[in-house]
Amino acid sequence: MRKTAILVPCSAAVLLGCAPSGPKVEIGGYTFEHAGKEYRIESVTPSYSEGYNLLTRREGDRLLFKAIDKEQDGQLDELTLGDMTLDEAREVYREGILEGERRGYLKKRTFAREYRASDSFYDYELATYILATGEIYNKLTLMKKQAFLEASVVIDQDADGQIDRVEKGFGTVSEYQRLYSNLLDRGLREQKVGLKEKRYIVIL
Repeated sequence: MRKTAILVPCSAAVLLGCAPSGPKVEIGGYTFEHAGKEYRIESVTPSYSEGYNLLTRREGDRLLFKAIDKEQDGQLDELTLGDMTLDEAREVYREGILEGERRGYLKKRTFAREYRASDSFYDYELATYILATGEIYNKLTLMKKQAFLEASVVIDQDADGQIDRVEKGFGTVSEYQRLYSNLLDRGLREQKVGLKEKRYIVIL
């Protein structure tokens, strides 16, 4: 269940930074054709946070379409400009990702900000996302032992210790909240989770 992110290779990127030892931003991209129209996928990856990918289409200097993959996981999250639906945009993006893989333009990296634990009933994977778009949230994946069930996934949208929604699973928010709170307490004791400005963040 390791999280991977889709990136443009360093050899195709531009590095921006004020000093050799300071924060850097890696930017790269490529164009591809879909249904007779030219699109571009760009990767923006700061050294100090998780990056994001953009899917865009232009005609000359005019930006006609823009969508964002906030986690660089190959799935568009938001359409910010354009007249197609998000599902239609995701289809274009999938085709672009496949084309990038065929050309050798993409690589995958392992997502490192994870805390794994287990008890008598569950295996847990807690991941903190610190996005370049300004968002910070936690995703908790739970796999019940000795049961042939799909993993449950819950989201703490502000990393404040409170479950906001169940992304996948059949339990109630209150049930998952109890497990999540226990895991956060355990992570704090083990110094795998830190509490900063009222946010619970997995320590790298």
